[in-house]
Amino acid sequence: MNEIEINVQPRYVAGQSDVYRDRYAFNYLITICNRSNDVITLRQRFWEITDGHGATEPVGHSGLIEEQPVLYPGEAYEYNSGSQLCTPWGSIEGAYEFEDSIGERFIVGVPKLEFKAGFTLQ
Repeated sequence: MNEIEINVQPRYVAGQSDVYRDRYAFNYLITICNRSNDVITLRQRFWEITDGHGATEPVGHSGLIEEQPVLYPGEAYEYNSGSQLCTPWGSIEGAYEFEDSIGERFIVGVPKLEFKAGFTLQ
C-alpha cells in the first residue's frame, strides 16, 4: 500500500479580498510527502470548493500547473494555490491521482478543510 501524506494549510488573504464586493480570497499551501518505498508521479488533482451558501465549484486539473512532479521515497513537493469565494467562509476537499513505478494509478483523498476569514463567527 502506498503511503502518501497530503497536508493542506488554508489561509485568508485580506489584501486580495474586497468585502464590499463580496470577494474573499483564500490561498492554500499543499505539501505532498512520499512516505512509501516507491517512486510516484502526480497525474491529476481534483478539488471541490464550496462557499458559505453551499454553491460548489469543481476544479480538476491534469497535474499541477502543467507539472507532474515525480517524488522518490522520502521526498516532498510543495505548492501554493488559491480560490476566491463570495462568502467569508467555505470549504475545500479533494483528491490526487498518482501513478507508481509499474504504471498503476491510485487516488489519495484530502478531507474537507474550512476556509474562514479572520472576522467571521461562522
